[in-house]
Amino acid sequence: MIDAILAAGLPALAWAAHAGLLHRQLRAERRDPLTGLTDRRTWMRRADRLIRRGRANTVLLLDLDDFKPVNDTFGHQAGDAVLVATAARLADHCGPRAVATRLGGDEFAVLLDADDPEEFTAGLARELARPVPWPGGPLRVSASIGCVRIADLEEPSASEALGAADDRMYAKKGRGRRGRVSLQKAGAR
Repeated sequence: MIDAILAAGLPALAWAAHAGLLHRQLRAERRDPLTGLTDRRTWMRRADRLIRRGRANTVLLLDLDDFKPVNDTFGHQAGDAVLVATAARLADHCGPRAVATRLGGDEFAVLLDADDPEEFTAGLARELARPVPWPGGPLRVSASIGCVRIADLEEPSASEALGAADDRMYAKKGRGRRGRVSLQKAGAR
């Protein structure tokens, strides 16, 4: 009897262990390896789903200001420290009500359901402007943040929202208004 239980149980145990390993590998592949945030492709799919269901009302796109001088002055390890700190601060500030991603380089996006997007974004900008501790001295960067309300888009989608938020962010960068909120209707350019 014990032999029969072992004969049936061992393959089931092996399959369970294998499934757990595959699940962990798949989850790791859906994450940015440096920051641990959701990767871009996974974020886009999830964002489209949440937008269709009306579970999110705002998309933020942020780009770190003064990131290149950090890399040039302190090296790429310091730049990585800034990216990791930015990801952690995004996750802390946004909490479970948001989905954040590192799009690439020093660009991040957040999908959230915010009661007051302007206030939320201003608080996030302040949080991201805090210096990052580093042995050679604190690393200082800020973020230009473009913000768009999903309701202001003609055709609500993750791609459309990112494009509109990108326009807001670069308009702000062009005016040199680092770390300030840029919230406009999608049609106003």
